[in-house]
Amino acid sequence: MIKRTIYFLFFIIGISASAQTTQDTTSLRVGIAGSAPFYINNEKPEGIISDLWREIAFNIDRQYTYKKYASVEEGMQATTNGDIDVLIGPITINSLRAETVSFSHPFYDTELAILAPVLELTFWDHLKPFLSSTFLYAVGLLLVILTIVGTLFWLLEGRKYPDEYDKHPIKGIGGGIWLAIVTMTTVGYGDYAPKTIPGRFLIGAWMIISLIMATSFVAGIATTFTVTSQQEKTIKSLAQLEGQKIATPNYDKVLNQVRNVGGNPVPVKNVNDAYKLLLNEEVDAVLYDVVPLEYVFSNKEKKNFELTKRNIQPQHYGFIFPLNSPLRRQVDLQIIQLREDNEIEDIVTQWINTKK
Repeated sequence: MIKRTIYFLFFIIGISASAQTTQDTTSLRVGIAGSAPFYINNEKPEGIISDLWREIAFNIDRQYTYKKYASVEEGMQATTNGDIDVLIGPITINSLRAETVSFSHPFYDTELAILAPVLELTFWDHLKPFLSSTFLYAVGLLLVILTIVGTLFWLLEGRKYPDEYDKHPIKGIGGGIWLAIVTMTTVGYGDYAPKTIPGRFLIGAWMIISLIMATSFVAGIATTFTVTSQQEKTIKSLAQLEGQKIATPNYDKVLNQVRNVGGNPVPVKNVNDAYKLLLNEEVDAVLYDVVPLEYVFSNKEKKNFELTKRNIQPQHYGFIFPLNSPLRRQVDLQIIQLREDNEIEDIVTQWINTKK
């Protein structure tokens, strides 16, 4: 009886171990979606994601088969329907998606970058600030003030000494304006000088006022020269998108960000379409994920275009699992280990450098 009991226990343990082994070796159904260089849709999927998943699957000792999807949305639907065990790709983690699926630990942190033609400042670009409405208003206001001071001086001095300032009002006021200019610039030719007490009071007050005005005016001109010399015509920041046509991914968050700074977004399906529009001069710049931009941006065009990273709209990529998936924890541990060893960054760098 005891022997039968022992045999029965061994039989049960053997069945459980066999079942556990079968479960662990079941081929995983892996959905894949995205764009180059993360996912390159060849006969056999290639790219950053396939290399990364190969490492993860090897480490957890699981076989897998791929199922391709045209978009992340299609893959998400397949995940919620139970058609696949995991969806891999450059999938942005956000709260809306997390309502229906479970995300892995982020495997890569990215941002948006700007790719734009290199443009040099022309002579007109340097001159244009001095023809702006603000600068012209300042010059006009100065002329008005000089005219007022010249008129007051002629009223106080000119009519009392007509031989020195001329009896004709226009010539007399002109002489007063000339004295105001000479006083403001501290030249002091000495051809005119106030003799009456009111005239001296006026010119004394004008000396103080004009000293402040001249200092501010010169400082404004110097600032304009400095700002103009430091200006970049090449688009390198969101502030420079105003009035420009910008190729962007077809995501509301990115489109609205461009609109908020006065830009005109041109939505595209993928980074290759955006790059073609830029090369054909149909858009002024491209605002896209930095890794795909680096991938399509070839070395031979580096002299003509510039890629700028300004930490625009940081985002995190992760894999998608059905809710309460037991597989997620295994994958999370592998992602954390691979990130600690910088293996994911090495895979990304290799793919970008390989294209270049």
